[in-house]
Order: sequence, then structure tokens, then C-alpha cells
Amino acid sequence: MAAAQAAPALAADALCCLGLGFLLGALYDLARFLLGDRRAACFAADVGAFCLAAVLLCSFSASRSRAGTVRWYMAAALLAGDVGYFSVLAPATRTLEGWIKWLLTRPAALLALAVGWPVRRMAECVRRAYREKKQKKAQARRTKQLQKNAKVLYNSK
Repeated sequence: MAAAQAAPALAADALCCLGLGFLLGALYDLARFLLGDRRAACFAADVGAFCLAAVLLCSFSASRSRAGTVRWYMAAALLAGDVGYFSVLAPATRTLEGWIKWLLTRPAALLALAVGWPVRRMAECVRRAYREKKQKKAQARRTKQLQKNAKVLYNSK
């Protein structure tokens, strides 16, 4: 069993783990932004965040912590930092994410309008010309008769 630590050392460890929790929340949010909201992407981001939390907590406790081992208050501070990020900063990052998506998709939408409008007009002109040509052929076929409607006289010499 590890020896008891002083309160300032515990507070320093807890604050560092709180910061790691905020970092973990931001990285998870970034992964969800980059991977999207599909089911498999969410699962991959969840598993990655869980593994990253374990690695961050163990590496912090082994390298920087005064106790040298993982303690319950470190895990609680990491969780509190993660919850704090999602309750305080996540709404702002969601708004920022919406703006970034809008800015990234705006040139494509404007390009679609700039290119799509003339292409659509040309397609309508080609379609109209084809339809008129087809109607003229159909009308010519209708008016052209193979036999004249003359009287046929039988047994006439």
C-alpha cells in the first residue's frame, strides 16, 4: 500500500488530471468531427477515447504523480475534466463545427450553382431541340402515305 500524500500534492495531481480530462474531451470531439456521426465511427471514437484515457492516466501517474500509482481521485478528476469539457465548451465547439462545415461546403455549393446553372440551360436547349426534331420526324411519318387514296377500279380495261 502506498503512503498517504499531502493535500497540496493531491491537489496538484487532481488539477493535472482535470486538465487531461479536458484534453481528452477535446480530442474526442475532434475525432467525432473528423470521423462523422456514423455508428461505426462513433464506436471507434468511443473505444479510442477509452484507451487514450487509460494511457493518459497510467502514464501521468507513472511519470508525474507524487504517488507513483493510479489513485481514485486521479480517475475522478479525469472524468470531471471530461464532463466539464462537454458541459462547458462542447456547445461552443458545436457552433464552431457548424461554421467550419458551412465554410468548407460553401465553395462547393457556389461552384455547383455557377457550373450547374449553365449546364442545366444547355441541357434544356439540347433536350428541346431533340424533342422538336423528334416531333418533326413523327409528323413527317404521319403525313407521308404509302398509297394514295384513289379509287380502285376492278375489272376495268
